[in-house]
Amino acid sequence: MSEASVHIQGVRFSYRGANGGYAQPPHEATATGESGTTTTEPLPTPDAIIALDDFSLTCHPGTITLICGASGSGKSTALRLVNGLVPHFNEGQLTGEVTVQGESIADAPLPDLGKHSETVFQNPRSQFFTSEVMTELAFRGENWGLDPATIIAQATTAARAVGIEDLLGERLDQLSGGQLQKVACAQALTPGAAILLFDEPTSNLSPEAIDDFANLLATLKAQGHTIVVAEHRLYFLQHLADQVVIMADGRITHHLSGEAFYTLDEGQRLALGLRTLHDPRAAHGPARPEVTDGLELNQVRYAYPGKPVLNIDHAVFAAGKITALTGENGVGKSTLARLICGLAKAEKGSGITLHGQPLTTGKRLANTALVMQDVHRQLFADSVLGEVMIGRDGEQDEVKAKQVLDELGLGDTLDRHPLALSGGQKQRLVVASAVVADKAVYLFDEPTSGVDYRHLLGISQQMRRLADNGAVVIVITHDPELVATCADHIAVMHHLDSYSEGEAQLTFSLPLTKGGRR
Repeated sequence: MSEASVHIQGVRFSYRGANGGYAQPPHEATATGESGTTTTEPLPTPDAIIALDDFSLTCHPGTITLICGASGSGKSTALRLVNGLVPHFNEGQLTGEVTVQGESIADAPLPDLGKHSETVFQNPRSQFFTSEVMTELAFRGENWGLDPATIIAQATTAARAVGIEDLLGERLDQLSGGQLQKVACAQALTPGAAILLFDEPTSNLSPEAIDDFANLLATLKAQGHTIVVAEHRLYFLQHLADQVVIMADGRITHHLSGEAFYTLDEGQRLALGLRTLHDPRAAHGPARPEVTDGLELNQVRYAYPGKPVLNIDHAVFAAGKITALTGENGVGKSTLARLICGLAKAEKGSGITLHGQPLTTGKRLANTALVMQDVHRQLFADSVLGEVMIGRDGEQDEVKAKQVLDELGLGDTLDRHPLALSGGQKQRLVVASAVVADKAVYLFDEPTSGVDYRHLLGISQQMRRLADNGAVVIVITHDPELVATCADHIAVMHHLDSYSEGEAQLTFSLPLTKGGRR
């Protein structure tokens, strides 16, 4: 076995608590009473968050390590430990040993650590510094003072590796979430770092793009990179992962070889709260057409300046049903969601009705609730409960809010600041806010990105409850496991072959007869 690129031994890390202290191991105080007897009592510990506890992991070149577990279990913190953000940027109390490429994390300057490892974060927008794809891929090389020819060569090679050569001239704010994820992957490849870290890299990718990403990982592994992937979607790493660690409450509860992990049976998988270990796309079967009442689109057209985007002749999203809206990255699914909820205005002549009644832009805003792909844009309050209670008051509203939060696994976070939650917890918080909004139409844009299996089921149950109450529920997703779990209908968007500008058509909306909800 080659020398380890990453070696972590006995690490404990805690973030500073609200009262300024750090969490410590339990300890006791002794006191002698008047009778001469000695009593021992536990001392209170400061109010702090223990993110990692007795965490040990070794990763070698040419291997892939998969870290999985429930949202908030410490997966992202483990990655930050490797790239040096813990403790140099995310301050806290760190004990134990961490070495990367033979260099101690605690002693090395953060800029030097950046030359050893590269990270693709769960929310790619948080790691961009420029406004265009090419300038973003060139940004690091320019900071390091490389010559322009080298910078361009590195950027072009990285773009080719992830299939985004055609996006090099595009603006970042015009790209879909999946396209941004690919740009972030290319950004990580530009300097040729030995260690590559991926935090939920497939959260916004279509199944076809996930296949491409798996092929990319196989190539990078063969090139000798040390790869660590924190993920909830697990099936695509079968035959690729060399070791798998399962985390809970900052600790490693299971450490398995990749081969042993992917031979777990369904009972073992479910007991561990993990998503499917095998490609869920095989669960879908034939479909048959059906027309129902609900949200109807007629001759809907939309374009950015000089760029047609949507061209939908007719489509119906059924009331009382969950419709999964699928399609490749960048086809216009999120744009359609913005159009339906009134955040974008269709071209003149476009028609959108609900139960046969025309919906103006204002009425669409009033009657719809949207969970955006980037949930950070929808967090405003200073507490979890306060976030769900925005625009609502009264005891009954608070009871309902607490119930939904509890059902989504957030009942113990009511007083925490939303931005202090993990990515998956933030996702569920915005879902909770939408659920209690009492609207006629609900749009969920990738609601299960960064969400484990148990919480995928929880979100599915909330959407089912909304549909059963008569709402139109539209779920934009690349997650075939979510489709198999809850969808009644599936609608597919694709680019029209006759338009080179990228115009898209919603081609059908069909009820599932196999897979999905039975």
